[in-house]
Amino acid sequence: MSYLGMNLKLKSDGSIEVDMINYIEEILKEFEGLHSYTHPADDKLFVLDDNGLPCLDPKSFHRIVAKLMFLCKRGRPDVALPVHYLCTRVKSPTSQDEQKLKRVLGYLKQTLNKGRKIDGKPFQRIEAYIDAAHAAHPDGFGHSGGVIMAGGTTLECITRKQKCVARDSTEAEIVALENILLDVEWHNEWFLGQGYKMKPPLIFQDNTSTITLVTKGGGKMRNKTMRVKQAVILEGSQNGDYEMKYVPTEDMVADIYTKPLSGFKFYRFMKIIMGIQESKAAGVHGNKAKNG
Repeated sequence: MSYLGMNLKLKSDGSIEVDMINYIEEILKEFEGLHSYTHPADDKLFVLDDNGLPCLDPKSFHRIVAKLMFLCKRGRPDVALPVHYLCTRVKSPTSQDEQKLKRVLGYLKQTLNKGRKIDGKPFQRIEAYIDAAHAAHPDGFGHSGGVIMAGGTTLECITRKQKCVARDSTEAEIVALENILLDVEWHNEWFLGQGYKMKPPLIFQDNTSTITLVTKGGGKMRNKTMRVKQAVILEGSQNGDYEMKYVPTEDMVADIYTKPLSGFKFYRFMKIIMGIQESKAAGVHGNKAKNG
């Protein structure tokens, strides 16, 4: 079955395999001689060359990036980080941005047959991995990343530049939590609206200082903005709106959306968000959600 560029295959275990091979092939036809890459971005993804030459065809750049946004939202969330970054460059792309785009396309060429799995596992709560990279951008701003899942299936991948500068990694994590928890609550409310009996969402965090500040309070925030962000999360935690749980950094799946990764770590997290492999931190998929 084909739908909106996606090829859907129903498996005997009730899961659905989704690939977008034909869609990717149509994009690749516009580019000849692409090199193949094993990763969609390198460690210079956020680096800007102010003296770089302008892109030769900015309209084509904009069009291809828009197509890739459609792709990563549906069938290939593994390229979301570089694609979302390239979306910020469509107004005035440079030759450097063009090379970054070609790297994403080279990775898609190398991994053309990869698809994601939508599992039919029972569940009774949303699980979310929320992470931040402190001062990831040249201007000192951090980057937030989130993976929202249910029953082993990725519902939404979030990667965005933070809108305020954080003093340290703990502050950066608070900024990410306060922002992405809104998305988590939306997904939880959606399931409740369909009649599911849901437990409060489970939020995975890899910074123990942050967990203490947003579940027990205390500390001294340096300004009103950070104090309010901490207070908002603390109130939700004390009201039982969600549960915070520590997860080691090596198991923080959202790390794939805060900075360019490579090697084993990239492929491990890629398999989790694509539904090919289950996260070590997951432990609630065996409880079936009930309809009201």
